[in-house]
Amino acid sequence: MKRKHKIFRIDKFPMDLGRFFLMALIPFYRIKKIYLGDKQKIKNIKDGAIIAANHSGFSDPMVLETAFWYKRVHYVVGEIAMEGKVKAAFMRAAGCIRLDRNATDIKAIKQCVQVLKEGFFLEMFPQGAILGDDAGFKSGVMLIATQADVPVIPMFIVKRKNIFQRYKLVIADPFYWKDYCDKKRPGMKDMERMTALLEERYNECKAWTSKQN
Repeated sequence: MKRKHKIFRIDKFPMDLGRFFLMALIPFYRIKKIYLGDKQKIKNIKDGAIIAANHSGFSDPMVLETAFWYKRVHYVVGEIAMEGKVKAAFMRAAGCIRLDRNATDIKAIKQCVQVLKEGFFLEMFPQGAILGDDAGFKSGVMLIATQADVPVIPMFIVKRKNIFQRYKLVIADPFYWKDYCDKKRPGMKDMERMTALLEERYNECKAWTSKQN
């Protein structure tokens, strides 16, 4: 059962404190959202959802967090980024979920599903790491989306060339896995097919940027 949304939650105080300080980046990034579909579909999402974007730089998580400052956003990060007890404790308090990229991390998957069922946003990079904009998608996003029964919001971060320009975030309509699979428990082939469809949505966002150049 999803928890009722509360403005203040003591267990989320470290995350909310971090969100407060992160608001200072709003005028710095000056993010412009471009909706390829109906932006109302994004606003109508009141519960959990996965933010799926490209990952080509270390600033990407902060850009997405700034864009969705009004939501509590959890992050999936690699095990290397959480090395060290003090650093790991700080990042967990900020909402980071440690994922072992070299194995099927059941614990991390369960944590991701749990925060989504509680109604939070989860930030994931389907390409798996900082690999550039052309890397293929992995099926982890759809695996978690189907288990938590939440939509995925595909988007593309357009890097700015200098600090005088604005960051742009090209956003597609939410991707609901149930619209593309009528099985209660999708198999691996279903996951691969839905991942390919999700990647198509992402490529539509990326193609928009090419048309502007």
